[in-house]
Amino acid sequence: MTSWDLKIHQLNGTQCLQFNEKSMTNAQNRQTVSVSRYANALFQLSKEAKVIDTVSNDLKILEVCINSDVEILKFIQNPSIKKSLKVQFFNTVSQKLELSKLTENFIGLIIKKNRVHYILEMISAFNNLLSELKGIKSANITSAHKLSDEEVSKIKMKLKEKFNSEFNINLNTDKSLIGGLKIQVGSQMIDSSIKNQLNLLKAKMKEVA
Repeated sequence: MTSWDLKIHQLNGTQCLQFNEKSMTNAQNRQTVSVSRYANALFQLSKEAKVIDTVSNDLKILEVCINSDVEILKFIQNPSIKKSLKVQFFNTVSQKLELSKLTENFIGLIIKKNRVHYILEMISAFNNLLSELKGIKSANITSAHKLSDEEVSKIKMKLKEKFNSEFNINLNTDKSLIGGLKIQVGSQMIDSSIKNQLNLLKAKMKEVA
């Protein structure tokens, strides 16, 4: 068992992998667990090797590189492309970006394990862990429409009051919510969306009937 496999095995089932089952589909649950597992393995190994800042910088550069060209993302996420070609591509990227050996090995692992299509999610999860280490929490906010800077600031203030912590905010939109917000902080979900309120109302009506 390699150090990667051992670390992933040790992290399986720990608190960092908790999620709200009611708010996610089975497919989403599997993706969340997979992303958390590998991101945590990288995070723990980089801490142990005392290269966490180096790896963090690697991931920032890599994220910019991937997001700079939609064709790169398509290439990474295409399951029909051979692993050997993806390895060759990332080896070239690693050399040009001068990525650390730990980051390079991590990329090789997730290609081997057919998880490289989650790489951006893993980078985000790693960043969240780093923020928590620094005493900063992360919140995923989903709204029916794009929020203004003022609205985001008010939400951050409310979250700070509730959790007594600074926050990094990740914004998403989902028109099906109709209105209101869904806010996820770790395994906690705060759902004030109109869609959720309607679903709760329907459930109560069924109970009465």
